[in-house]
Amino acid sequence: MTAETGPLNFIPPDVPRGHGLPVAPLVDIVFLLVCFFTFTSQLIQTQKDPAVELPVMVSPEAQREVPAEVTVNLRPDGAVSVAGRRLAPADLGPVLAAHVRQARAAGLAARVVVRADERRPFAELDTVLGACRAAGLGQVIFRARAKE
Repeated sequence: MTAETGPLNFIPPDVPRGHGLPVAPLVDIVFLLVCFFTFTSQLIQTQKDPAVELPVMVSPEAQREVPAEVTVNLRPDGAVSVAGRRLAPADLGPVLAAHVRQARAAGLAARVVVRADERRPFAELDTVLGACRAAGLGQVIFRARAKE
């Protein structure tokens, strides 16, 4: 090398170098994640054999009502009844709150049994559950019929 020529420099010294994000490793990681989830989902699906018929679960016989238990019926026509009395949905909260007060005065834990007609929409059942929650009931039991 002569004194007039210096080392070869392909980037001029006055051009600032940018700080770029290396994309190649990011693409590799995303590709590996896609492969992993694809293979695992196929493995899970192959373990489900459609020829296997699962058994029907039968629960033990329902307990009889206890003194601190009140039954709320959501009838097929949408009406709510408690102890044979038809109530407006707005009146259910005060009735349940009174039940909670009576049970606590007797030293018992109050609970509600909800018997909802299967043809009623969930929004009506949610209204009943909201009244139970507002009354401070900690235990709500749903009744269902046994599988025949």
